[in-house]
Amino acid sequence: MGAERYLQFDVRRPRGGRPLLWPVMVWKVLYPGSRVARVNLFQQAILGLARARCMDGAEMASLLRLDRELVAFIIASQLVPNGWMTGTGAITPRGERALEEAEDASEEMRMGYAYQDALSGEWLPRFTEVLPEIEPSSMDDGGFPVFRRNLDSGREDRPFRLGHGRHGSPNMDALFDALRRYRADHDRARQRDGAQEILTRVPIERPRFAEAHPQPMWLWTWIFRDEAGMQPWLVADPFGLQRAASWLRTPLQELLPRNDAAARYIAKALGERKADEMSAAQWLRSLETQVDLSMLANFGWSGKVPDVQRYLASVLRRQAMLADQERPMPEDLSSLLIETHNLVESVLQWMLAAYPPRIERVPAREKQREWKPGEAEFYLRYFNLACLDDGVIRRLSRQSLDQLRSAARRGASSLKALLFASLLATVDQPAHPLIGLSGSDARLDRILDMADARNKKAGHSGVERIERDEALEYAAFVIEWIQIFKDRY
Repeated sequence: MGAERYLQFDVRRPRGGRPLLWPVMVWKVLYPGSRVARVNLFQQAILGLARARCMDGAEMASLLRLDRELVAFIIASQLVPNGWMTGTGAITPRGERALEEAEDASEEMRMGYAYQDALSGEWLPRFTEVLPEIEPSSMDDGGFPVFRRNLDSGREDRPFRLGHGRHGSPNMDALFDALRRYRADHDRARQRDGAQEILTRVPIERPRFAEAHPQPMWLWTWIFRDEAGMQPWLVADPFGLQRAASWLRTPLQELLPRNDAAARYIAKALGERKADEMSAAQWLRSLETQVDLSMLANFGWSGKVPDVQRYLASVLRRQAMLADQERPMPEDLSSLLIETHNLVESVLQWMLAAYPPRIERVPAREKQREWKPGEAEFYLRYFNLACLDDGVIRRLSRQSLDQLRSAARRGASSLKALLFASLLATVDQPAHPLIGLSGSDARLDRILDMADARNKKAGHSGVERIERDEALEYAAFVIEWIQIFKDRY
């Protein structure tokens, strides 16, 4: 057996966090990279026709549906001077090589890493190009690693290490689902943090396994108390894209009844005393039950959509906590606004999954990168929906066409783009929940106000501060708004 390997992607420690080593199987994956081709798309198309013995400029323009003068300009100013075409329109050997290089540009393969949870067997929605390994400074008497925080202080971390419970097995469908969730999480992190540094997104497309067997490793993460959420404790996202990773908390929660050592370790992170007659696992479960009962009493319907339930729970607890504080911390107000925004996003993402729009309804990217003047507003008016007034149409029409396409295809984009895509779906979905809603019922103007406030006043990129009453008002409004659809979830 080789040396044990430990990975640390995010060095930030949550307040009161206790370190945890999470077991994973690390898979090497290959995916096509893109080399910079010497020829652009127009040049490649013209050279391809020349290679097929089409040497007449007018015929080329007709086949490519381009202006004749543009084709003549590209040939005279670019292809002939570069030695790729002759003056008579024939492709040269040098042009043949340039064309082959352009066609082969997508064949360069790159190496990345995918992660399979060694407790549940599920694939983590994370991909990386590097493995930032850390080494323990020593091992304790029980054979567990000890890590020195820094050379100067001499302080040490003794993380709880979970064991590998499953062997990895390759599954392409599960891998592609993890890739879809990775992109969605990365898009959400970029919207949340703006221009702040986040883990670089791996430009992975069409991955395939590079090896038949993975390598067992551990990810460094943290257990910490959820001060303002509906769950007593959380597991930090080891990769730093999100504050917490529900996809790690769930399998750990299921493990606790069978692993009292892990339950005791988590209980100490909460800093509360349990009843003497209760095991640590039983006590933790009692905390969960208190939350579950509150949710079941008033919002039982939310369980049909896990993401909606999760964000609703967080908003409810933060709302209750801040309602009792006259002068809350700015970061707590910001967190409430962010979670309120995420709650609306989760409802719109459910809507897009349940009532998908037809992406063919909007111009394809290869034909049109951005809206033509007035085109987005024309689309919104064409929907002929009672919930759309002039003000909402004007504000939504500023969304880029690329963002709308991303929302329609993957359910991952800005809140306003998700809303636009949901409205687009009404054209082909006669049972869509937005059809028939009046402007006073849908209150889309208020949703847009909340999104603007989140962009300006929350997160690292916020340029203003959200006030207590404003944050609580938005939360109360959104909690009421999502219940419009409770019979449709």
